[in-house]
Amino acid sequence: MINFFSETWLLWLLLLTGGSLFWASRNSQYFHYVFNRFLMALVALLSVSIIVFSLMEVLPGDCAEKWIAYKSTQGEMITQADIDAERARMGLDQPLPVRWGEWVTGLTLKGDLGFSCSKRQSVNLALGDRFWLSFMFCIAGLVLAYVIAVPFGILSAYVLNKPWVDHNPQHGSLKRLLNTLGLGLAKISDVMLRIVSYLGLALPNFLLALTIILLYVFAGEPTPTGLFSDEWRSEPWFNESGFQWGKLNDFLGHIWLPIFVIGWAATALQLQTVRALVVDESSKLYVDAARARGVDGLSLWAKYPVRHSISPLFNSVGFDFQRVFNDLPIVALVIGLTDAAALLIEALAMTNDQELAAAILFLVALVVISMNFITDIVLAAVDPRVRKSVMGG
Repeated sequence: MINFFSETWLLWLLLLTGGSLFWASRNSQYFHYVFNRFLMALVALLSVSIIVFSLMEVLPGDCAEKWIAYKSTQGEMITQADIDAERARMGLDQPLPVRWGEWVTGLTLKGDLGFSCSKRQSVNLALGDRFWLSFMFCIAGLVLAYVIAVPFGILSAYVLNKPWVDHNPQHGSLKRLLNTLGLGLAKISDVMLRIVSYLGLALPNFLLALTIILLYVFAGEPTPTGLFSDEWRSEPWFNESGFQWGKLNDFLGHIWLPIFVIGWAATALQLQTVRALVVDESSKLYVDAARARGVDGLSLWAKYPVRHSISPLFNSVGFDFQRVFNDLPIVALVIGLTDAAALLIEALAMTNDQELAAAILFLVALVVISMNFITDIVLAAVDPRVRKSVMGG
């Protein structure tokens, strides 16, 4: 009995979560909304699993043919019977619905992502920590994007209609001079940020990575490709003297490149998004009403347009993660990473490992749907506008 529960832990976790939300939803409109969102997330994941697994079937050839082709390069004589036997051994001779059913059943019951025919081991072992490494890259890139885009996007919107020079006759000459200097710096910063954002949207991430690597080459410095230099790659994190800070420094000297590169385009896009949201909110009637009541300056912007512009931005975190991950495979190949994004390219373009590719794509969809689920229920709890729209009050 203990083995049964331990092997089907994911199913029981889903049932326990769904049962708890259903019980709470009987007397709470908010938890009724959360329970409905939970069911919608499960249906979305089931639909994604069908789409992803079906798309993998469109790829020419299969993993059995790739494996047999490799063996033939080693001098072995391969016949069609050998290919059919290998396909039967891998279960590739079964109809698509049967193979999808076995895959999704193992995934639902115990979190088993299937068997990687190219790695000759389970997908869970083949991925190992690679997916979490890709997840860390994407989250760090998003954090970098939001830390830069939110304050500077607000600044850009704030100075959009501001003059370069303070001509207010009610201000003294010294105050006008100081205000003019401040406005000039803000306007120059806005222009520079807009140029940077346009470059970020126009310049491909892989080209930025190649440019940085070439700059290191021209400077005669070791390129920060991979996760570690040759000196520290095989060294453990701990030795007889304790933690090796040199390996940590070497890791930090390499990890900034993928984070910066994948965060580059996200930062540029979020700068434009934040600026557009705040400018749109600042032109609404409730802001004019607050200004008529005497609220002005940064206090007006912080309480009204900025505050109401954050919710749509927060609700797009899941889609931003997907957009960042879409850029990661090419960047990973250029920089020489061995994370899940690089493994996805290998599975799709080199080995036709359908289950490995499907597992990685499904995990990305799982993260996106989970983030959207979390942001939806958080916004419904803290934003009265969302509560009124989704729960009627």
